[in-house]
Amino acid sequence: MLGFSIYFEKDIDIEKEIEKNKDFDLVFTSLHYPTSDESYRQFLELYNLCKDYSIRICVDINNETLNNHPELIDMDLILRLDFGFTYEEISKLSHKKSLAINASTVNNDFLSKLKLANTKMDNIIAIHNFYPLEYSGLSEDYFIKQNSLIKSYGLNLGGFIPGNGNLRGPVYKGLPTLENDRYKNPYSTFIKFERKYKLDLIVLSEDVKTLDKEYISKFNNEKIVTLPVSFLEDSKYIEKIKVRADISDYLIRNEREKRDVDPQNPTFIKRGDIVMLNNLSGRYRGEIEIIKKDLGVSPERNVIGRVKDDYLEIVDYIKGGDLVEFNRR
Repeated sequence: MLGFSIYFEKDIDIEKEIEKNKDFDLVFTSLHYPTSDESYRQFLELYNLCKDYSIRICVDINNETLNNHPELIDMDLILRLDFGFTYEEISKLSHKKSLAINASTVNNDFLSKLKLANTKMDNIIAIHNFYPLEYSGLSEDYFIKQNSLIKSYGLNLGGFIPGNGNLRGPVYKGLPTLENDRYKNPYSTFIKFERKYKLDLIVLSEDVKTLDKEYISKFNNEKIVTLPVSFLEDSKYIEKIKVRADISDYLIRNEREKRDVDPQNPTFIKRGDIVMLNNLSGRYRGEIEIIKKDLGVSPERNVIGRVKDDYLEIVDYIKGGDLVEFNRR
């Protein structure tokens, strides 16, 4: 599932935000107590609009929120239970509703007691925190350890990727789950979360630039990998490649079409280069490759373009059979 986030602020146009993200599956929001009457009014507006677009809502709450708004139990929501809930309360809620627990803080003792309390575990997803404060996000080792624990209980798993548009205050330094992702491109992070960590739910925690959001939606809906690139003038006719099933550690190969290609002056082939094999490669001439590791000087390869730096990490997660589209915007 793919999600986006909405936070209740006085100048937000909720209908506009929903329209911008209507192809998404879920919206994440928060109703932490104390909640103002205006925030709750905005939440109800969001709820009614999401019904029209068939978008699920995951709302972050604490025990006081639920005490003040017990009607939330009867609404079609995923309740993310932050703090203040006993095992028995979570168990009782799990037989009525879809719930989310905090993937960043749970431990084996918590999960085993939750299971012993007769909790309906298949009604629960574990969603990580995001971390506004710089340097406070999760380490990759801890993230992987938590994910392994949670998966051992059969739970689905979600996490947040930061934005690159209008960042949310008051810190304005991104809202990542992983600290290493704080200033990285959100589309690259999305591909990593989907391919490397195999998360079941990936949520954009704040505003993402239009093009990157388009790339994310295209991958989510069509499984097409978009690579922003720069090409040499005489190679601009190349629009996409179909990746061979057999993947190398060093390069990504296309299902080639043979063509005569005159050799260029040999050059150092480095990670992120896009090359075409020339006539020195014999029957492999015309093959297009995306380079994953520096190769050094390779006379049989002509450099025809390059993956843009912000998106370079994506080449590590391209799989055999992928359709890769090159985008020059």
